[in-house]
Amino acid sequence: MHTMSDEKKDETQKDPVRKASGFLRYSGMAMQMLGTILVFTYGGYKLDEWQQNKIPVWTLVLSLTSIAASLYLLIRGLSQTGKR
Repeated sequence: MHTMSDEKKDETQKDPVRKASGFLRYSGMAMQMLGTILVFTYGGYKLDEWQQNKIPVWTLVLSLTSIAASLYLLIRGLSQTGKR
């Protein structure tokens, strides 16, 4: 026979696993965002350096594009997480 305290024990035993899983999922998303922004920005910097642009056009365009792409991936990832 299960009592209320047994059910709470079951929930608390599963809870650390859920916390760790959530932490890993969200930190993975953050690392993906950081990596995307860094790679695109560095690529824009190198393009500007190669073309010898006085105004860093490629750096601006690619960094803003990477931010938009990262936000899109974040929103898509969060919406998929909510469905689980």
